[in-house]
Amino acid sequence: MSFNHIVVQNILRDKWTYISYFLSSVFSIIIFFLFTIIAFHPSLNSLDPDSTLGISLLLASMLVYLFSFIYITYSIMAFLKKKTKTLGIFMITGASMKQIRTLIFRENILIGALAIITAIVFGLVITPLFLMGAKVVLKAETFSMYFPLKAIVLTILLFIGLFVVISKVVTRFINKEASIQLLKSDTIIEKSIPKHPYLFGISIICSATLAYLLKINHHFVESLGILYYLIFFISFLCSIYLIISQGMRFLLKAFEKSPAYVRKTNMLLVSNLNAKMKSHANMLFLITILLSGVFLCTSILFSSYYNVAKDSEENYPYSFQYIADPKADLNMVKDDIDYLEKKLSTIDSQKYFIEFKSNEEIRLGYMSVSTYNLLKNKSVSLHDDEFIAVAGNRGLEPITNMPKDQILKNLKLASIDEKNLLSTGFQNTYFIVPDQLYDHIRFPVYQTYIFELANWTEHTELADKIMEHIPSLPDDRYVTSKIALYDSEMFVKSVMFFIGSMLSLIFLSAAMSILYFYLQTTLIQEREKYASIRKLGLSQKELFTVVSKELAILIFVPFAIAITMLFITLLAMRTMVSTTFLQVSMISSLSFLALFMISYLFIRKSYFKRLLTI
Repeated sequence: MSFNHIVVQNILRDKWTYISYFLSSVFSIIIFFLFTIIAFHPSLNSLDPDSTLGISLLLASMLVYLFSFIYITYSIMAFLKKKTKTLGIFMITGASMKQIRTLIFRENILIGALAIITAIVFGLVITPLFLMGAKVVLKAETFSMYFPLKAIVLTILLFIGLFVVISKVVTRFINKEASIQLLKSDTIIEKSIPKHPYLFGISIICSATLAYLLKINHHFVESLGILYYLIFFISFLCSIYLIISQGMRFLLKAFEKSPAYVRKTNMLLVSNLNAKMKSHANMLFLITILLSGVFLCTSILFSSYYNVAKDSEENYPYSFQYIADPKADLNMVKDDIDYLEKKLSTIDSQKYFIEFKSNEEIRLGYMSVSTYNLLKNKSVSLHDDEFIAVAGNRGLEPITNMPKDQILKNLKLASIDEKNLLSTGFQNTYFIVPDQLYDHIRFPVYQTYIFELANWTEHTELADKIMEHIPSLPDDRYVTSKIALYDSEMFVKSVMFFIGSMLSLIFLSAAMSILYFYLQTTLIQEREKYASIRKLGLSQKELFTVVSKELAILIFVPFAIAITMLFITLLAMRTMVSTTFLQVSMISSLSFLALFMISYLFIRKSYFKRLLTI
């Protein structure tokens, strides 16, 4: 019998253990493969790699691969933990540590190679359907089917390297003495979680302080840069772990002293939780962190996806805005405006012709109050010694104090308008002055033509044609359109939404897979324990109650903690988030709750059935 034959037979004899490891690997590879299919799609070839979207795709690809590395490493560790007893048998029969490590290495490489092939084949089968879905999400007309050769090669190379590295490193953690001891004793008693009240308090205070600094002292945060966020992240993780571990220890101790402890099967449940307190706390912590990432990522991406129209309008207030430079050719301006009017003649629209004057050296605009009223549809009146300061940039307050300005030095500020008057950034600030004063200002005049369309978000194709025909030309014309901006931003947000959805899917599936592996690694021990207890009189119904409560704790406690953290974050940011963000968070939370309820019912039925199987 050859060594490779032993490897194959070892896999076949314990196929259910290997299948769970194989399927988790296939899932990770498929997600990465499908993601790279999008990243290498010919429709994105023109994407600037240094742009926000290009960098986001690169970072997301790295994150998916890094998570796959961590996820597969965890799967192998869980797999080895379940195989420890089998490895002990090999050692007792005379196998050396070198042979054991070679056996595990070859098994992992064989499973890894099969997982890569299976993932790519299955990925190619579902690619047409996947691209159709991506086309709808990304709103890309040319997002067609293609043969993803680059994605295939990259997936094969990266994951072969991943399996080789992980297999080499993880096999070094195989402990001969522990394997033989487990084979002899057949059980391992976990160490209880120690009491750490001072560490718990310090961790909470540190995290709360760092979070408060993030809200009130932006200069301090910016001075530390990435170091601050790294410290905050580590402190946050420590706090969550201590809340879960110390909270679990406290609640169990408190419950033992309550009258409910001796009722029905509560004593058995608490005893079981106490025996596995540390492993349960670790599992709750891992699932909580993964779910927190899912919930926060989903809420942010959905809300930003639905705020594109509002954001576009805040940057470019009008459907089309044509500003003629004072040096522009009047015939060119006339031809451009005729073209615009012709294109928009069949569409419900409004046209405005206005003008303003600009101090070009410091980019300050001056506008008459009658023109301001026309644009804003208001009836504001100004005294001869008053002016209004209007924002020229989104998010920046208008300039109000210009002591050296010859025009404003004798005027007093009447009011401030923080909403963009024209396209953001064209002028720093617009000063609205009385009509008589405006006529005496001697600065270059910018003629401006504004077109506002009804249902403007539905005219993206028209906007693309117009912007292509009359693009902005420095020293001639400055053309902007909130429709074109909306279209481009929707594409960016759609890609970001797609990336976030993929990452959320990975995190959510990983949370369920980690729980599945945890239950699988303890299945034999739990089966033997409950079989012994049933001989003492425990009914099948009582066993079902204990198992149901324990699974509910493992599934819904992380969910409750993650949801609580999400809404604490929303409460802290209540002045910064929109109503849409809150609505989306509520809807997504209820959707995830329904999904978790279905998962709980399925896992409970499957696990209980296998628990009773002898």
